[in-house]
Formats: sequence, structure tokens, C-alpha cells
Amino acid sequence: MPTEEHLIHGADFTFRSLPNGKDSLILEVAGRPRLHCGRVRCAEFSELGALSRKFRLHGSIDNLTASFETLSVIPFGCEYEVERDLEAVDGFATATVDIRAVNHGKVGNLALEDLEFDGPWNKLEFLVWGEEQFRTVEPAAAEQEFHHSPETLVMIRLTADDGVRVEFATGSDLWRHRSGFRTPGASGEFVLSGSRDKIVFRRQILTYEAEAEIEKRPWRFQTVFAWSVPGREADSEAGVRSIDLASASIAESGRRLGSGGKVLPELCLASAPARKFFRTQVRQASSPLRFEHANFGLCMSAAHLERPNKKELEHLDLEDWIAFYVWGNRQLLKNGHWLTMHCDCGQFADSVSAANLARRPRPLPDSE
Repeated sequence: MPTEEHLIHGADFTFRSLPNGKDSLILEVAGRPRLHCGRVRCAEFSELGALSRKFRLHGSIDNLTASFETLSVIPFGCEYEVERDLEAVDGFATATVDIRAVNHGKVGNLALEDLEFDGPWNKLEFLVWGEEQFRTVEPAAAEQEFHHSPETLVMIRLTADDGVRVEFATGSDLWRHRSGFRTPGASGEFVLSGSRDKIVFRRQILTYEAEAEIEKRPWRFQTVFAWSVPGREADSEAGVRSIDLASASIAESGRRLGSGGKVLPELCLASAPARKFFRTQVRQASSPLRFEHANFGLCMSAAHLERPNKKELEHLDLEDWIAFYVWGNRQLLKNGHWLTMHCDCGQFADSVSAANLARRPRPLPDSE
């Protein structure tokens, strides 16, 4: 069983993956821990007592990305497998956790990893699903509760005294984080609390009523983390070709869908038409690219997730923008070019993610 941690290093960050113990992942930014990602809980059993079966680190030939791949088994009850994949690029990490019961069992009550953000923080912003604006709080020295509800948070943004910013967002499966509203006899509970020194986000995805029928199925959840450090120099814009997404010729089926079926002008990068447009632009490029009006956001189209029978499934397409940011830069770097994506309006224009998408990715040093 592995006992040593793996590390992914960047220009201003280190991600640590741990095979056992309280934390599964730790993010350090500017030389200090900023985020601790805990362990999941299935039924009454915690992953804290799990046995590590797979613990791998993968780099990329171009040093653009690096990733962790882990598998642990909770050896209690019917036994449960917890599999994690995290891919890091300069300024971002996308994480996936797969949870499944084995030996013909069922997952039952399910809590995702607690997220602990180490301060001191002077500003906390968070967006509750269904609300139009971020709530903004100046954390106090005493601990307090900021949010306690069956409704999940779409994004959390934190600003530290030293100017470092750290961000959490749900992946493209926002609807799955809200399974408590779709699962008969079950409910979810989300708590954001803490103080200036530490903010904690607890995510109880499902708690079943005593007589409820538990669905036999595996679960997958996706998460995005982003961070930034003040003082980074501006990138050169020499020779860059701009592409205005506001006037791009993309089918209506590639546009964002609001509540009630209203088609919005912004494209959704989870959709096939929008993806095709991006691929074409990158493959035909002979210079660096700058995508204007690259406004990621919330969409309700189930067809974008290849589930048209569901009609509406809420998703945040940030994870898709990051995936194309990585893929596009990987393709263009072969010819010495790059791409950036510039978000200029909407709920997320002031986010760390928007700022990072507008920067050229820096290569990652060798990880260990």
C-alpha cells in the first residue's frame, strides 16, 4: 500500500495527493496551504479507513498538464470504491470522483469531501443555485454560518490578505450535485461556515429517509478549482488574431438555454455546435488566438449533456471552457502559438477562472 504523497508543481502552486489520512488533496498557493480536500462518506462508513489500491502521477510530454489517479476501497459494509482523477494546468484543476458500491451493494447516504480553505480571508463570495447575484461577506474572527440549505453552491470565491484568490465551482454536472431534489425519499444539505482564518464547505449530497428505496447505481461528481497570485506580468498580444464569439455563426442549438426554455445569446461550450466551432478555429489557426466574449455560464439544456429526454438539466460549462483551453493550447503550442479566452460580462466575469482563461498557460515543472 502506498504511503508517500505525489506532487504537481506550477509557477505559483503545488498540488499534493495523499494516499491516506484526513486529506485526499492539498492545494498550496504562493508557498502556503490554501485548500484541503477531505474524504467521502458512504452510508455510515468514511473513506478515512479506506485501503489505497491505485496511486499514480502522470505528466504530459509538453508539460502543459499533470494529473493524479487514485483508487481506494472502503473495506466495510458491502465495500465501496472511491476513484479520483485530478488534472492540473496553470491556474486550474478539474477533479472527478467516482463512488460505487461493490458486492451487489448500494451507496446509500452520500457525502462528498469537505472543502477547507485556509485563510486569513478578507472577502468571501458565493453563488447559490437559483440566485442571480453573488453574496459577499467579510469573514469575522468568530466562526459563523453563511449558508445552510438543501440548495448547493455553484461557486465560492475567496480573497486572502496577501492578494491570493482561490475559487471552487461545480463541474458540468451541477444537476447531479442537486440530486437531493431529484431522488425520491432523499434530500441534500450544504453548509458553508467558518471565520477569517478558515472557511469550510460541507456537502451532503443525499440522506435517505428510513423507509426510502435506495437506488442501486454508481455516482460521479466533477469539481473545478482555480487560483491566482497578484503581480503577474501581462502577456504579449503580438500577432494575435481575435475571434468575436458574440457574432459567431453557431446554430441555435449551441446557445445557452435559460429557465422555461428561453434561448439566450451566449453559446454553451457543452453543446456539440459550439465545440465544433472551436475545433475548427483552432485547427485552421496560423497565429495565436484571442476569443472575445468567452462568457461561460449556467445553462438548462439537457441536450447539451446528451440527455435530451430530460428536457432540462442545469449545468455550468466552465469545465468545458477549461477543457478546450487546454486542448486548444496543446494543439497551437506545436507551432509556437497559443490561445486565450476573454470573459467580459455575466455572473462570472469577475471570477478567478475568467481571469485565468484570459492568460497564456505557463508550463509545469517536472512533478514527483
